[in-house]
Amino acid sequence: MSEDTVLKPDAPAPAHRLRAFLDAAPFPLPPNADLDRVAKRLARDTDALDCAGPAITVQVLSSFLTDYLADHLVFMFARRGFKATIRQGDYGAIATAIFDNAHPLFTDPPDVILIAPTFRDLLHTPALNADPATADHAVEQEVTFWKSLWARLPAPLVQLSFDTPPTRALGELDGVTPGGVTHHARRVNLALGAHMPSNVTFVDAELLSREMGVAHWHDAHMYHLCKQPFSLSALPHVADALAAAASGLLGKSRRVLVMDLDNTLWGGIVGDDGLEGLELGPETAEGEAFTAFQTYASQLRSRGVILAVCSKNDPEIARQAFRKHPAMVIKESDIASFVANFNDKPSNLRRIAEDLNIGLDALVFVDDNPVERALVRRELPEVLCVELPENPALYAQALDACRAFALAHLTGDDLHRAQSYEARAKTQQALASTSDMDGFLASLDAKAYIEPLSPQNQDRIQQLLAKTNQFKLNPNVMTGDDLTAQGIDVIALRLVDRMQDYGIVSVAVINQAHATKDTMVIENWVMSCRVFSRRLEYVMFEEILTRAQQGGFSKLALTYTPSGRNGLVGELLDKFGFNPTGSDDTFVRSHVALPDGEDTWPPHHMRVVRP
Repeated sequence: MSEDTVLKPDAPAPAHRLRAFLDAAPFPLPPNADLDRVAKRLARDTDALDCAGPAITVQVLSSFLTDYLADHLVFMFARRGFKATIRQGDYGAIATAIFDNAHPLFTDPPDVILIAPTFRDLLHTPALNADPATADHAVEQEVTFWKSLWARLPAPLVQLSFDTPPTRALGELDGVTPGGVTHHARRVNLALGAHMPSNVTFVDAELLSREMGVAHWHDAHMYHLCKQPFSLSALPHVADALAAAASGLLGKSRRVLVMDLDNTLWGGIVGDDGLEGLELGPETAEGEAFTAFQTYASQLRSRGVILAVCSKNDPEIARQAFRKHPAMVIKESDIASFVANFNDKPSNLRRIAEDLNIGLDALVFVDDNPVERALVRRELPEVLCVELPENPALYAQALDACRAFALAHLTGDDLHRAQSYEARAKTQQALASTSDMDGFLASLDAKAYIEPLSPQNQDRIQQLLAKTNQFKLNPNVMTGDDLTAQGIDVIALRLVDRMQDYGIVSVAVINQAHATKDTMVIENWVMSCRVFSRRLEYVMFEEILTRAQQGGFSKLALTYTPSGRNGLVGELLDKFGFNPTGSDDTFVRSHVALPDGEDTWPPHHMRVVRP
């Protein structure tokens, strides 16, 4: 381990060892990374793994032997901030495990399931001379089979899509003819994607094999020898893709792209070269490369990634490029947090995280300067630092290959998240400068819409409940079946004001099945950090109290599990009159009366709209 990537001297020895292990696998993962020995060593170093992050259980089901894959999964989950315990299923037992109620899947459900089939698991491959109707029916049969498995899942699932075979009986026609196996595999993947429920997400096996080259993906000798279909060099990449997708399902994907400016968003140094001296735009190959990188970053913003700037620059000079350079793709208004000064980058990254009210582990940092990256890795190991290549034409590919912004499903709220944070930044600036908080909140003309669970909002509700959030009662993750089960009452709250429709930003789940005669149980409650300081927690709690009164309950109970990040909830529970019972993190409020007046809780200045 090089001197510039070690942790601070006072860090525990296991943390140093973990950093040494993870330094062998930078972001993005090198194409020919030889990680077999490192992965095996880390999998056996339980003390180092304890420093990786929250403990999760991962159930792997596959038609091939997964012994080689398992250690790489431990490594890649640690790289994504989890201490993963891998439970391997029996060889070839995917359907039999899912249909067996006595399987550990059901007796001891994991946090996430990984299913890894190959093209050999296609059950209804049409004959080589099949007509289009027969091929269509074969695809329908494959989809029916997998839907029957998905319907029984007790936990979120990441599934590897079907790869395409290394040989093609129909030659170049194999991918376009109804009887081609390549054609069938591709159609099945597309059809499964169209029917994918909210608790299932895919990893694109064909893309992975293309990135590596088919010759480095398939290993016929290994498959015949020990039923291991992938080459050893492919295993880290398979494990990385699966762990990244699982992180998205579990709410731990990154959310913020923090960008340096000089020689990162444009070529040259704006303070020295001036606007006219910057390399940006179609006039030169290098300028076009920086434009392409900005375009990719702008596309990420469009799907919900928040953009921030962290630059050693005079702030006014830095902003001039956004305001006046005609080739800028990213606009100043697209930046949710703009920090330009001559302080060190770690300090400024801490400031950005504070501005956006998110953890450092939500940040992805891109900077062309390897010295700056090394300093950030040393001081802020939680931040994902992208190892940019020297050629700016490859910047976008390097960032994309990190799989940092894993997306289980694209929801309408994702599409508006970046704008929400930009609006929040403006609101926070106004809040910081006002002496009349109540007057300012009233001026926003905010409405809180109470929504029940519906097919239109279920993905977003599951997504919000899955996140590792600063406002979350406990780590419980709920599947679609959990939310629609009898006795479950879901309260979703959508915030709209004169500046923005923020989408669904808070969810509470009431479990009537766990209720006693006089006590209503709050299974979980989560709120987006985008709306902190808006007093939305009072709106939601008033709605919870109203539901309790309507149900004839006299008490409320919940489980609050401190995570190191959700201390805000603990403070709020005390304000809301909850008291610990002394067992299993259970808290109880002994009455369900609404507050008497404004002296008890501050007014939220929102109009509550119920269906």
